[in-house]
Amino acid sequence: MNRLTVDERRRANELRRLSTTLGAPRALAVEELGERTGAGWGRNARLATLITVILGGVLALLQLAQTLSLHGPGSLLDWLLPRL
Repeated sequence: MNRLTVDERRRANELRRLSTTLGAPRALAVEELGERTGAGWGRNARLATLITVILGGVLALLQLAQTLSLHGPGSLLDWLLPRL
């Protein structure tokens, strides 16, 4: 039960033929994937990730401080329980 149109089947067959003639592997081994991801993280990406995590933590602390200032420490548990 093939739901592809004639054009889609033709394009899929052409892509399949091209990939076999070029000799490109159709699957990626886990070992190769590990080597590729480690090399892709440059200094800028690590710095951007660090800044994002720090900014997220600061915003979470600000939200906690605002909740404490509005409702006091007694209702902190009531505020926190629905979010767990």
